[in-house]
Amino acid sequence: MRQFRRYAKYSPGADAIYVYLNDLPVAYTKELDDLRHIDYSADGGVVGVEFLGVSAGVDLSDIPFEREVGQLIGDLGLGIKIYV
Repeated sequence: MRQFRRYAKYSPGADAIYVYLNDLPVAYTKELDDLRHIDYSADGGVVGVEFLGVSAGVDLSDIPFEREVGQLIGDLGLGIKIYV
């Protein structure tokens, strides 16, 4: 059985972070607001979370797997402020 390792990736040009939580295909996206989007698989599992405008900080309220997502963003070592 193949194992997926969760990780976050920063795009400086877009000032965005995408946190990969699953490697299933994205079936739909839920917009929490203009800066936060959650991607879901067909079975409703969370595939990933996109954060835009991250230089101003990241809001983790209402984000699934909030603690792990915050840790993965912190692991990038960018000093981005995290709000809960």
